[in-house]
Amino acid sequence: MPHKDSESPVFHILPQLYNPYEDISLSNITLVCAEVVPQDSTQSISVLPEDVVVRQPYPNANYYVAGTTDRKMGWDIPVDVDAPPKWLDFRWEVQMPPDSPAAQETLTISHRFILEFNLTQQGHVFSMDQSDTFYDKNARAISFVAVDDIDESFTKGDKSFRSYRMDCPYGLTFYQTLRLNSCAWSDLICMSEEGVTLLRDIEPAKSFQTHVPLHRENACIEVPADVLYQAICNTRVEVDFEIGEYDRSPGLQRLCHWWNENAPVLGTRRAAFITLWCRVEDDDWYWSGWDECPEWGMENIQKYGLRNRCARWGDFVILEFFQRQVSQQEVAQGVSTEIVGVDGKGYTDTGFAREDVDEAYHAHYSLRDFPKRFPFAWERLLSAL
Repeated sequence: MPHKDSESPVFHILPQLYNPYEDISLSNITLVCAEVVPQDSTQSISVLPEDVVVRQPYPNANYYVAGTTDRKMGWDIPVDVDAPPKWLDFRWEVQMPPDSPAAQETLTISHRFILEFNLTQQGHVFSMDQSDTFYDKNARAISFVAVDDIDESFTKGDKSFRSYRMDCPYGLTFYQTLRLNSCAWSDLICMSEEGVTLLRDIEPAKSFQTHVPLHRENACIEVPADVLYQAICNTRVEVDFEIGEYDRSPGLQRLCHWWNENAPVLGTRRAAFITLWCRVEDDDWYWSGWDECPEWGMENIQKYGLRNRCARWGDFVILEFFQRQVSQQEVAQGVSTEIVGVDGKGYTDTGFAREDVDEAYHAHYSLRDFPKRFPFAWERLLSAL
């Protein structure tokens, strides 16, 4: 992103809520209050925009972010660096599902941030987004629907982060100190999300008129509909694998057994897991079965000569097949795990030791979530049985 800064100091307010519960949806969540308290005062000032909108702007749909009608990732207010606000308060209201064990219909979530501002030469933007980086010492500036969801990846050892349950009103309260160093807009990770289109925002094509020959040429074999269907169904069985064991997934083993018996190039019959890609729009892009993986241009399979490790189903799905992960001992920072296709061509060097990475984990859940992530392709697969 080209360098972009604010001409004068601003406070970038970024309300975030973590909600991993499927029975609590976007329509159940409202940000009802955002207030700052100036220095030498106890009187709060509302900074909640009239057009505040809560969205799920990240591939991981568990993260909810408040913005405005024309801005996904929060909003900003002017700030006097000589007399900045001393704290910021958020209040969320969450409508609880009818079968919730709580007697109350509404969960109130309050979050107070004690603010410290440090103006640097990097820029004029004080952003709550900085807490989302692993190297920042602040606990992540995120509120929670349940305290059981809070772990070290969020708190990062920040002793200022505290959480309490409340009875009146029923809900949760969070406190933390937020030490903000100024930066430029272009330094913020969240800015890259403003123009991103997510899969759940797209109306899938009912049929494909373009790039059909390219899709078919991208695979050396077609997987039967019943094999793919059974593999997906097999992943719905509850599993309890450790990291490094997900190539034992019944769904992955079903697909890899089929490949290892039928792949036209005998030397590639050594599959242990897959990556899954699916067409959604009538364009030249594949969407990944794993929600945190970016789209992939259809031309890349031909460009990099990957056809002999790919199978397709119909005009929708491409499956790439991979060998078991291999640990390399000779790398700059110790052991690293290399991911290699069944064709012997590299896919990625993860930079992590074998015990810390498992690409088959992503493959297992890509299959399991296929009906939900690609519902139109799933319907077509069912009709093909």
